[in-house]
Amino acid sequence: MKLVIRDLWFLLVFCLASQSLAFLPSRAGVTLPDTDYTLTEITEQGIVRAVAKYFEETNPDRYSPGDLTGLSPLTPSRLFRKHYGDCVYSTKFERAVEAISDANIDISNVYANKAVWHFNGNQINAGNRKMIGIRNTLLNTLTSGDENAPNYDTARRLSGQFLHMAQSFYSNTNWVELTNLLRNSAAGEDENEVMTARYLGIILNPMFPRESPEEADMCRNCEPFSTNSLLGPQDCSDNLVPFLVFLTSGYRSEQDVLKPAAPPGSVRGKCSHGGLHDASRTKIATGGINKESSDRQRSPHFHLHEQAALMAIQATEDFFYHPATGLYQHIGEQKFRQLLDLDKGTSLTFVIDVSGSMSDEINSVKEETIRLVRLHSETCLAASKYVVAPFSDPGYGPALVTTNAQRCIEYLSSLTAGSGGDCPELANSGLELGVQNSINGANVYLFTDASDKDGEKLPDVLALIEEKQVRVNYLLTGTCSSRRRRRAIDRSSLPPSYQIIAEASGGEIYQTDNRGISDLVRIIEGDIRASQVTITQRSSLNLNAVNINIPVDSTIQEVLVSVVGILSGDSVIIEHPSGTEGTPAELRAAVYTNSAEQIVFSINVTEPDTKGAWVVKLRNLNLATEYYIKVSANSVLDFTFDILETDETGTAYPVDGKPVAGAEVLLTVQVSAPETVSSVSEIKLYNANGNEMLVTASATPVMGRTEGLFIANISLPNEPFFVSIVGEDTQGMEFLRTQPSEIKVVEFKLEEVLGSNTVDDLVPGGNSSFAFRVTNNGPSDRMTVTVSVLDTAVNSSASTLADVSGPVVTAAVKPAIMVLGTGDMGDGLVIVTAAKDAPAGTSVKVTLSVESSLSLALNFLSIDATVFAVENDTYENPDENDDTPPSCEILSSGGGCTAQQMSSNCHEHEWWVRAQATDNSILTEVVPDSEIENNGTGKQLFVYERFLPTNMTLKYSATCCCPIMKFTVRDGAGNQASCGQDYYTAVAGEVEKPQCNGPVLESLDDNIPPTCRVLSTGGGCTAEQMSSDCHKHEWWVLARATDNSNVTVVVLDPEIEIDGTGKQWLVYENILPANVTFGYSATCCCPIMNFTVHDGAGNQASCGQDYYTALAGEVEKPQCNGPLLTGTGPSTGVIVGIAVGSLAALVIMGAVVFFVAKHLFGVGGKATHDLTQMNDYSNSCELLSYNKPNVTTDDSPHEMGSGNAGCATSMTGFDLENTLE
Repeated sequence: MKLVIRDLWFLLVFCLASQSLAFLPSRAGVTLPDTDYTLTEITEQGIVRAVAKYFEETNPDRYSPGDLTGLSPLTPSRLFRKHYGDCVYSTKFERAVEAISDANIDISNVYANKAVWHFNGNQINAGNRKMIGIRNTLLNTLTSGDENAPNYDTARRLSGQFLHMAQSFYSNTNWVELTNLLRNSAAGEDENEVMTARYLGIILNPMFPRESPEEADMCRNCEPFSTNSLLGPQDCSDNLVPFLVFLTSGYRSEQDVLKPAAPPGSVRGKCSHGGLHDASRTKIATGGINKESSDRQRSPHFHLHEQAALMAIQATEDFFYHPATGLYQHIGEQKFRQLLDLDKGTSLTFVIDVSGSMSDEINSVKEETIRLVRLHSETCLAASKYVVAPFSDPGYGPALVTTNAQRCIEYLSSLTAGSGGDCPELANSGLELGVQNSINGANVYLFTDASDKDGEKLPDVLALIEEKQVRVNYLLTGTCSSRRRRRAIDRSSLPPSYQIIAEASGGEIYQTDNRGISDLVRIIEGDIRASQVTITQRSSLNLNAVNINIPVDSTIQEVLVSVVGILSGDSVIIEHPSGTEGTPAELRAAVYTNSAEQIVFSINVTEPDTKGAWVVKLRNLNLATEYYIKVSANSVLDFTFDILETDETGTAYPVDGKPVAGAEVLLTVQVSAPETVSSVSEIKLYNANGNEMLVTASATPVMGRTEGLFIANISLPNEPFFVSIVGEDTQGMEFLRTQPSEIKVVEFKLEEVLGSNTVDDLVPGGNSSFAFRVTNNGPSDRMTVTVSVLDTAVNSSASTLADVSGPVVTAAVKPAIMVLGTGDMGDGLVIVTAAKDAPAGTSVKVTLSVESSLSLALNFLSIDATVFAVENDTYENPDENDDTPPSCEILSSGGGCTAQQMSSNCHEHEWWVRAQATDNSILTEVVPDSEIENNGTGKQLFVYERFLPTNMTLKYSATCCCPIMKFTVRDGAGNQASCGQDYYTAVAGEVEKPQCNGPVLESLDDNIPPTCRVLSTGGGCTAEQMSSDCHKHEWWVLARATDNSNVTVVVLDPEIEIDGTGKQWLVYENILPANVTFGYSATCCCPIMNFTVHDGAGNQASCGQDYYTALAGEVEKPQCNGPLLTGTGPSTGVIVGIAVGSLAALVIMGAVVFFVAKHLFGVGGKATHDLTQMNDYSNSCELLSYNKPNVTTDDSPHEMGSGNAGCATSMTGFDLENTLE
């Protein structure tokens, strides 16, 4: 499908160009049509399209337009493989997209109650101002300093927030409906054209279209559907008040902007958001206008969902890469690449202790790290970013951050060990700085010989590691409790914080001495080559032998095996898929280090015969030693996972804080490079040692636009765990992947109280807050509550150690202690304060921690806060001083209406007029008067041929049932003008002015009566058949009514009462204005019928059929409502009659429908069928519902023919009794 992109921005000065509140966050927890778009899918598609376009346009020698943007499907892995080849994976880019997407959907949860974040509640101008504030802060963040200066994590978060609002704009406002005015009017417009509001969030005002004023009622009540429950409660396809050129959005229940009440009895009012979870949908104007889904239960304007989503995707692409307004144009190529992590390689981060106690090791550390930087600097394995974060005591940092390998080498060469000779050191502060500057998902290596003295930093570091998904590896030459230079493995002396951090990040702790530093750096070399994904990990104690199974799938290029523990020469044996066994050296593995305490080696598995099941066999193990085994690999196939909980609407969001033991959760798995995966069969949760499987769950694929997404319902275990997945690749080979980070569960839940967060309004000199709740599921406990603030500004400019300084944003928490019994809940409040001189754009991470007094259990959650510049919220009306009225001018007209054409067949003739409205500022309304009712006698069409803020050209056409029109034009200040066209031709003495909702003249000298003629008959009724079982026998007649003008009424006489003894059927075979053919059938309880037909002038004619056979002396005339003669047979019938009030059953083409007719088959009188009440002659009845077909029996009506009424259905029999019930 070809898509044409247009920015609807017109003139520069007019540019605008928990629960589901916009597009749904994701598919987790909800059932959506496969073709729907979620916020996650819109964000990914928009960003990937932007990057594909960037790659194409910046490499014109390699690509033609469409070479990358035309990839189908266009996914991160396919794009990177096409652009970079097999050496560079899309993992970094996917993590950057995920960070932006997470920030986007977080708004749906945290700020669900704030209408402005979602453009609800007619917050058009306020939403635009908020977007401008976010974008300005984002640009300030990204344009400061060189490409290494910005905090890209903050930038991604702000990008996600901006995109949430931009995407919500298309889902929740009437922008789509307004652009359709132009799309549906101008000749030659492409129906697939995507019209975006290019300057939304960029230019403050004035806006076009304007926000609807307070007095404008933009919606009218939605129409009820029929009783068929499949159609939903209401039809809102036409609920926007026409001819008002304002932007508006729906109000939503439980938000901070309430829907104004409409006057009682009114059918017009403010719009609602609508959908099942919006209580305001029942208030005038009922229904809603959201387009978040193609499911009509969720979205009243479900039919516009795809159009809104395509606009949102285009707006997302434009945000990053538009030639005039995109971020690329403002921040330059290098920062653009870092924002989205588009460079080859990942970051290489060294956190180095430079205190005096490291004087023996510092030279070895420098030599080996410099060698490592040089090793791959000219290959595709080269780091895209180098980070060196020194620490000592009492100082740490600043960090060196550079993309230049030589600059990194020079900085490493300059390091010396001198200050801070005591023990311990500020290791956590240095680590925090290194992690903060690392690319998401990277490895961080910390060199030290001391313990940490800043344990209070632990929650901040853990929160940062969780956000950035980095792995922290410790290379220790000692600790404060054991300063001996040794190589023996003794984890009992390790600082607890080091163990907690390594386990939480999936990293390792290596211990050595000065001589062994080179061996440990060889391990880093192996990490760089083959640690993109983890295959498996486990530890072993009290076992003499262990086998580690390694399934090598078709995507793996190299396998890295690390074994730490007391080893002998024959402790490690590997088995090839062919069955061959040997030591790593014998099977030609690349051995990076091999000592009595550890071995690290890699196996090249690029050849076909190396694919399959490998086994690492550990033998002759020391029963008193705990062994640590990790197998990683170089592969494009990996996964990420999220632990989610659902709200009351079923929408799923990530859990706050640490998960609670035993909780029922959703676990989602997103596979990278999904084109390489055939299936994911199981999701497995292992204990921390990896030797016991705690949970196994079947992975269910999530259908939709996102490939490689799987979900499982899981009950969380009561102990720490890590997650693995098992599946099959597209070559039919088994694959195994593991996320090594350890997930700790707690017995007390920590969560933010939704709706309480005001941190989005933090300004210099101001404060904001968020409420939190602790729920204790464990034993009674006394918990300590603390809060800390991390300034996320990147510190990278200086080259000497900096003293710790206080932040410009502080936080306080109440209470500091919570005493909670089992099942108790406690609430608290965090207050965040910005200093008066806090620079706008300052970003901090506020971490709230709750610690148990009964164990080392720690739960924490983090809130990102940004200081925004004080904005002027006063909206200045740009039209306030406009006293110049608009103009309205008739340009041309045609058609005309004669007196004859205004008669009863007025609907067959039409006229048209073209008009132009102009204004010096802005046009807001073009209202035609009078509007034609939808009663089948007339129609009107109103289209815009030009739709600009100050100039609108329109064409209006109508039938001769309403041959007059006046247009009223208004501008933004309420000034107005009028113009019109009168095609009414006066008929003296008969009518002075057309009524516009029916024939202007009922007839013009029509004194010719219609004709009524019986065409054929059948069935007949004998005397026996008219006895007590008369209901079992029937007869039929086919008749035709014609007129020179219009047949309007068919009257049936006599009428059969509903007493169970008779039934009658009226079947239309042909319905045209001047020619109506119909069939009638009845039982022998009424063997007579007369038809009277009327035309528009009241002339009439009759015809009929008598199947009564006189029985002299017994009965003179049939009664038509009971047996004519007493005889044998049942005394009561089982067939219910047809007429009930003003509802009648009408059989057309053998189908049963219900139609509304004026006094049709009225009880106690003649059955009158008023044909003028039908919508039009091409669709002669209004289909409200139909009944299920039943088996055709002898009681079925005679099949009269195919017919041609427009609302007929193809059923040949039915159950009338059930139908009437």
